[in-house]
Amino acid sequence: MYLLLDIGNTRSKAMLASSAGSMQRLDLQNNTTDLSAVQAVYYAAVAGQDKVQALKKQLQLQDKPWRQIESDAYSFGVRNCYSQPHLLGVDRWLGMLGANWLQPDTDVLVVDAGTAVTLDWLSADGAHQGGWILPGLKLQQQSVVQKTAKVFNADTHQARLQLGDDTVSCLQNGCLASVLGAIQQAWELQSMQQLLLTGGDTQFLAPYLKQYPLRLEPDLLFYGLSRFIDS
Repeated sequence: MYLLLDIGNTRSKAMLASSAGSMQRLDLQNNTTDLSAVQAVYYAAVAGQDKVQALKKQLQLQDKPWRQIESDAYSFGVRNCYSQPHLLGVDRWLGMLGANWLQPDTDVLVVDAGTAVTLDWLSADGAHQGGWILPGLKLQQQSVVQKTAKVFNADTHQARLQLGDDTVSCLQNGCLASVLGAIQQAWELQSMQQLLLTGGDTQFLAPYLKQYPLRLEPDLLFYGLSRFIDS
């Protein structure tokens, strides 16, 4: 058994995985699972090493091998298009490795809709052709509210792809339209065989993307991370 970790600055997520490919979610905050059988830990981190050390202590896995996965020029048949490969966000890199494993020999547009929205074009032969980064739904809304005097927002997500009739609906609907518009423009710029959507805002975007060959994969990063087991 192996432990896979996505270690963020404010939140970390975990999966238990077998070398055969099966995975099971692990609640780090309320963990009651016996981890004594864990052979090694594979992790991606945007947080500092202090967060990593804290998790080692919390999970009582200090004596196990910990391997940090970072972006590289080439892994498992996937080629990074960056001239400085280590500068590609590891979440994007693992997302493409996951997409390549789930959808082999397929041209895929990988969309990760989180705090930032990232779009990456991955060809059937494993070549990363390039990508985009733009603010996510909440980040767009926060930016407008913070930088203007009279625009305000609500705590709940109420966005619809329609005209707004008050400040909150105009703001939220406009931000939704901008992200959906970016995805539409991306597809028109270079359409692929599959649109693979992941990230925390998937639920808000997916209903408006049914015209595309859409696949929802909330655990995409972990599929990429699992490829390093025993590698």
